Amino acid sequence: MIFSLPSSIVRCVALVWLTAFASPTYSQEAVAGDDAASTFLAQHGLAKYAADAKKWEKDVAKLSATNSQDGSKDAILCLGSSSFRLWDTIATDMAPYAIVRRAYGGAKYCDLAIHTPKLVDGLQFRAAMIFIGNDITGTEKDKEPDEIVRLAKSVLTTVRKQNPEAPIFFIAVTPTPSRFQHWSKIAQANQSLEKFAASESNAFFVATQEKYLNASGEPRPELFVKDMLHQNQEGYAIWSSILKESLKKNLR
Repeated sequence: MIFSLPSSIVRCVALVWLTAFASPTYSQEAVAGDDAASTFLAQHGLAKYAADAKKWEKDVAKLSATNSQDGSKDAILCLGSSSFRLWDTIATDMAPYAIVRRAYGGAKYCDLAIHTPKLVDGLQFRAAMIFIGNDITGTEKDKEPDEIVRLAKSVLTTVRKQNPEAPIFFIAVTPTPSRFQHWSKIAQANQSLEKFAASESNAFFVATQEKYLNASGEPRPELFVKDMLHQNQEGYAIWSSILKESLKKNLR
C-alpha cells in the first residue's frame, strides 16, 4: 500500500536532509581566512593573546574599513594606542606631514601585533610611527622588556609586508605622573626598544623623557590632563616637535 504524505511534512524532511548532508554554508574563502589567521598567530607566537585581543575587533574593523581611501604615498601612519587616538589637533600639530591614524584606546603590543595585518591592509603610507604605552601598568599582565621587543618585532614585520620601504619609528613610552611608580621598568622597556630599533634597517627610536621630566627627575604634571596619563595641548605641542624633528632627520 502506498501512502501520500502531506506536502508540509515533505518540506520538513527535505530541510532536515539538506541541513545534515548538504555543503556547509560558510565559504571556502572564510575557511582559508581562518586558516591564514591561525597560521599567522602560530608563526608570531600570538595565539595565547588572541582571546584578549577580541576586545578591540570592532574598533579595528571600523578603523580599517576606509584603508583604501584614507592613506596616501606621503602619509605618516600613526599606529598604536590612545595617545594617538585622542590627539584631536594632530593634523595641524604635525603639519606639514600628512597623518593617517590607526589607533585604539588601551592598545598593548600583544593585541596590536594581532590586529596590525587588518589595520594596514591596503593602506598607503610613507612611514610608520608606533606608540604603545600600556604594556607596563602595575598589573599581573605586565610584559617584560624582552617580550615587548618580540611583539614589537612582529608589528614591524607586518608593517614591512605592507610597505617594505617605509621607515618605522618606535616612540618611547612617556613618563607620566599616574604610572611613574613603574618608571624603572618602563625605562628598561624603552631601552630595549631603542636597542632593537638600532638593530633593524631603516628603523628608529624616538626618545622623549628629557622633555617630560623636570629638574628633579619627575614628570611635569602641567603637560597632562586630569587623569595624569594623557597629554594636554601643551604636552602634544612638545610631542609633535620631537616627532617632527625625528621625521625630518631620518626620512629620505
